[in-house]
Amino acid sequence: MQGDQEIRRRSGGMAACARAGLVLWALWGPGTAAGAERADSSLTLEASAGHGDALWSLLGDVGVGEATYLTLGYTGARPESGTAATHQLSVGVDHLAGDHWLVSGAVGVGLAKGSDTELTPESPRLDIPGLTARTGYSSQSLQLGAAWDSAGFATWEYGLDAGLGVSRYPLRRQLLTIAGDTRSVRYAQEDILWAARPTLGGRLIWDARWELGLRGGFSFYSEDPLTAGQFTDAETATLEAQLESKVATRKLLARLRRRQLRDLGTAVTRRLEEVNAGTGFPSAPARFDVKPSLTWRLGPALRGQLSYAFTRYVPTQGVAHVVATRWTVRLGETVRMWASVALQRDVPEDGPAESSGLLTLGGEYTF
Repeated sequence: MQGDQEIRRRSGGMAACARAGLVLWALWGPGTAAGAERADSSLTLEASAGHGDALWSLLGDVGVGEATYLTLGYTGARPESGTAATHQLSVGVDHLAGDHWLVSGAVGVGLAKGSDTELTPESPRLDIPGLTARTGYSSQSLQLGAAWDSAGFATWEYGLDAGLGVSRYPLRRQLLTIAGDTRSVRYAQEDILWAARPTLGGRLIWDARWELGLRGGFSFYSEDPLTAGQFTDAETATLEAQLESKVATRKLLARLRRRQLRDLGTAVTRRLEEVNAGTGFPSAPARFDVKPSLTWRLGPALRGQLSYAFTRYVPTQGVAHVVATRWTVRLGETVRMWASVALQRDVPEDGPAESSGLLTLGGEYTF
């Protein structure tokens, strides 16, 4: 329905790319307010948390015309307790081309991060420095998309969308010697991983009350993400030869590898803004994912959703299932608030299944 055009713009395949803008509003708001007519603007705050997992975002849309939105935002994530947080900035544009088409694009930059894993402790009395492994990455990404919506008043309405994301990840690993407050780089190496993720989605609306959605994506990598940025066999053998306990070293490096995969999985599986209670926190890089959902409007101010997300990780890493429900309440014309809860179950190929829960709270103010 044309009356729901703004809502449909936000739920299009690349609309998530265009949900950013607090900083841009502060910079552009006074200037754009002088325009004769412009689209509504909005600010969105959302936070997700589970057992050791956390994600938070400050996003928004800034209307600069009747159908154009400039976008900018910030998203942070910590896939596992004890690791450094990931910080991502994005900027883009979202344009409604007539009553049916939405075209959008965004660029993103992930700030450099690093997480340390102690391999051997420092022994000041023996004048023996400690040894620490540091792994980290940064990212640069480009997102493009288009969505078509029937935008009518019929009993049955529908929409289709497609998108493509291309990302570059410099993956770094280092060995540091630590003596007191002095840290020295003993070894450093960097690998470049490229990832591309095309997506397709569709939704069917009945009687403006029920909506059936289906969305999926497939990920391509320039090399095996399970080995990119990891310590090689030769590097591991050198470490084992230098450290007293080979068994302890292997356990530490195995823990380091699991931490890297979970950290990298959150980054390369999908844009950080799309990680929440409805999708879960990936424990490894994904090969493909599919998410059907059913949304129903119980009244003008209340909407509920039930969804299921299936993720197939890259070979040898298994699969994940996420069942979630989300409830949205509209408080007047300008404020929306929502809450989501989800149960995620990861089923690796070489280990026991793991279950976890995730809670998301969010709100949006339109002005």
